[in-house]
Amino acid sequence: MADFFFILLIIFIVFGVFRRYIFFFIMSAISKKLFKEMNKMQQRQTGFNSQQQTKVNADAESPKKKSFRDSQGEYVDYEEVKD
Repeated sequence: MADFFFILLIIFIVFGVFRRYIFFFIMSAISKKLFKEMNKMQQRQTGFNSQQQTKVNADAESPKKKSFRDSQGEYVDYEEVKD
């Protein structure tokens, strides 16, 4: 049982001494990963924007009128009712 407490004490001492270094190591690794992901997303966005700026050429043809059906519908006669 004394060995367990001794090992636990050693772990707490080592962690206490190196906790600053561990924290900065983890934070720098996370920030590097996020920076890489941000650059990838920015490159994808730049590629997407350049694809949208391509020109589209359409042949200029005479505008065609759309023909609607001849019958406009049925006329309903009504009377205006005054109150």
